[in-house]
Amino acid sequence: MRRLLCAVGVLWLLAPTMAQEVRLALSFFPESSATRIITGKVTGEWFGPTPLSPTRPVSFSYSLSVRAQSLLTVKEVTANGDGVVTMLPQGLEVTGTAGDQAFELRVSADGDVRFTWGALSFDSTKLPAGERKKLQQLLTLPVTLTLSPQGKIQAVQLPETLKDIVPGLDVQFVNAFLTAVVQTLLPAPLPSEPVKVGKSWQVVLPVLAFETPEPLSLPITCTLAEVRGDEAVITVKAEAVGDADLVLRRWKETDPKVTVTSGRFVAQGEAIFLLTFGVPQRATWRVQAEAEGFITPSAKDAATVPFRLRLTAEWRDQLAF
Repeated sequence: MRRLLCAVGVLWLLAPTMAQEVRLALSFFPESSATRIITGKVTGEWFGPTPLSPTRPVSFSYSLSVRAQSLLTVKEVTANGDGVVTMLPQGLEVTGTAGDQAFELRVSADGDVRFTWGALSFDSTKLPAGERKKLQQLLTLPVTLTLSPQGKIQAVQLPETLKDIVPGLDVQFVNAFLTAVVQTLLPAPLPSEPVKVGKSWQVVLPVLAFETPEPLSLPITCTLAEVRGDEAVITVKAEAVGDADLVLRRWKETDPKVTVTSGRFVAQGEAIFLLTFGVPQRATWRVQAEAEGFITPSAKDAATVPFRLRLTAEWRDQLAF
């Protein structure tokens, strides 16, 4: 009887929280800023060409730790409540092993690059001054996003100097591509109406990575799983599986042609949204991806090379105020 009464008591205490609707919307405060830190690990296997073996497939496994940092600053809030936010890169580190050899990629906050993998190496500090400066400018470019209170990207603005750094660049496509990528990396799209615990909502994100007449789409299901005081817990799930004949979008005509014939993508995550501040403060993610296909080198009459990719990524995304 005591256990029954305790159980009833717990349910009675939880009932108001479960029945209550909560508003999940971003709050923007002009001139406020936060540091976004992403840390995680990527493991998997690759069978296909490499820079050292462009015409023959090579098989190897990889295990890499990743850390990326950026500074987010709210420049202004529009009349309809959208936030104009600037993202400034502040460095990237990728370290671990690939093919039983040490792998290291470091991009400093000021845009210098150091890379080593077996016999391959690169150090941008040894470039001629003009080339080094252009690379630094490219890797430290701020991106300005206009975000709705539901976290949807309304506009992306790149600095005009990008045209000088990369002449002939299709800025319109870069804007669309960045919009799709950044929207995917945001912690969780938010519903337009208040929701109760257990309520789900779905959003569809465009996938611009392939050369298709119309962008493909990825449906994502979000659920308000729990409310713990000031924290709303949002779970996120997405999956895409099937055969295909898709060509990865190339930035230049001289890039190899990568054709994906089959693939699988599964993602799940949990984002913690602070109700008082109106911000997704932290999130954890797990992604599994597999793909098969072939790569056609840019050289004339070059033979295609098959490839297979298996990847598992787990990372933590958090804001430090």
